[in-house]
Amino acid sequence: MAIDAADMLPRILEGIYEDPERTIVTAEVLQTITSHRADGEPLTLEAGIVRVADALDMAKGRSRIPFEAGRVSMHSLSAAAIDSVRILPGTDRAVLIEIEMNNSAGIFQVDDLLRPKLRGSGLEPYIEVVARIEEDAEKRLVPVFRL
Repeated sequence: MAIDAADMLPRILEGIYEDPERTIVTAEVLQTITSHRADGEPLTLEAGIVRVADALDMAKGRSRIPFEAGRVSMHSLSAAAIDSVRILPGTDRAVLIEIEMNNSAGIFQVDDLLRPKLRGSGLEPYIEVVARIEEDAEKRLVPVFRL
């Protein structure tokens, strides 16, 4: 993706920015693209925001088609367990991310996918993440799982 962007950005930005601003914007966009991965290292707050925002795309609609097609994996199962993700003003920190789950399998999305993206983003001091199951009983996502 970064290679395609490196080819396209100069054409897209021509007429909008003159050098050296065009070069700076191109460099920052490319750095944001590469740092959104779990092993990336954001150098700007904006790159950190994109990195965390990418991880917040975890609600059940994301896994609906593979899950309904019978492709059950920890990724599709845990995404199916996420009902909603809300970004709200926080009380202890500036931002509160509330994740509503219908099953504990959603913890995988929060712990294994969101946590690594939040770490090293530069946003850690500003974001509080709370994941909870509001229902009395957990929704059964898979009645039987066979290998």
